Amino acid sequence: MTIRSGHGQWIAGVLALGLFGVALTGCGHGVRLDARQAVPIIFDTDMGTDVDDAGALAILHAMADQGEARILAAMSANRNRWCVPALDVINTYYGRGDLPIGCSRTGPDPEQWYHDSVGDFPHDLKTSADAPDAVALYRKILAAQPDQSVTIVVVGWLTNMADLLLSQPDQYSALTGRDLIKAKVKALVAMGGIWPNSPKQEGEYNFTMDPEAAHTVISDWPGKIMFTGLGKDVMTGSRLVAQSAKDNPVPAFYQNFFKSYKVSERSSWDLIAVWYAVRGLSDTFTAVTEGHCISQTDGHNQWVPGPPSNHAYLAYKMPQATLAAELEALLLMPPAR
Repeated sequence: MTIRSGHGQWIAGVLALGLFGVALTGCGHGVRLDARQAVPIIFDTDMGTDVDDAGALAILHAMADQGEARILAAMSANRNRWCVPALDVINTYYGRGDLPIGCSRTGPDPEQWYHDSVGDFPHDLKTSADAPDAVALYRKILAAQPDQSVTIVVVGWLTNMADLLLSQPDQYSALTGRDLIKAKVKALVAMGGIWPNSPKQEGEYNFTMDPEAAHTVISDWPGKIMFTGLGKDVMTGSRLVAQSAKDNPVPAFYQNFFKSYKVSERSSWDLIAVWYAVRGLSDTFTAVTEGHCISQTDGHNQWVPGPPSNHAYLAYKMPQATLAAELEALLLMPPAR
């Protein structure tokens, strides 16, 4: 089982609203925003190794239906053959079957929870090989966006981010990956790390699965990174499975996980990352901004106190039970299609 963890000190993040207000477009819960205010989002996942990835994509679609987000693409850092079809299944259910999907050509390839149910729901992409290379698609999409406009939320390994960072000029842009990121990306939201410091005996899953990529991105990313490690005790999925419509694929994926582990709910690491990427700190979180993260090559992380930097990590402000209820409500929201 994927094990993730997170904890943080209660330090007010006033400066974070300036540095890390990824979604400064209005944070009212359930408020429909003008389309011009929707946060342009690229969703990057390791779909396959846990079910909160499916939940995260589901609530992103729900927030897009409310006008809070504009989904530019979904990317898989997992190159397993079932990951892109699972993404396509969820996008299709929410009426966005034509949403661009990219897939890593270099990442790991585990898969556990999706293949048993993908075939039960409509989709076009039958294998991950049907999707374009993730880095090429990133470069194409970013080149077409306004400067400093795009939020990338990564709820899995940082494989695609490292490959994008190291990419060279191509037919889509004369810029290197580093310069393209500096020009187009407003902020990176990364679900990963154990905050403030990972124990010596335990790195965090999203960093240790591709530790070289994590080290590269944390050390060299030319912009703001908000690390979100929260969610272990924010449990969701039970109401989704009990109450959701039968044509919704997301509860089917959760049921696969629940059946295997004999549980009735799951932690919400990835959902929290998406929530923050769209809605910002709001009344839900505070941000630890004074210091920076040092990444070890084996996937461990250490927060070093000091002056504010381009790094920050989240701490809770809203009670965790309240946040779980808010997330579950988004999971149960029917598509606007």
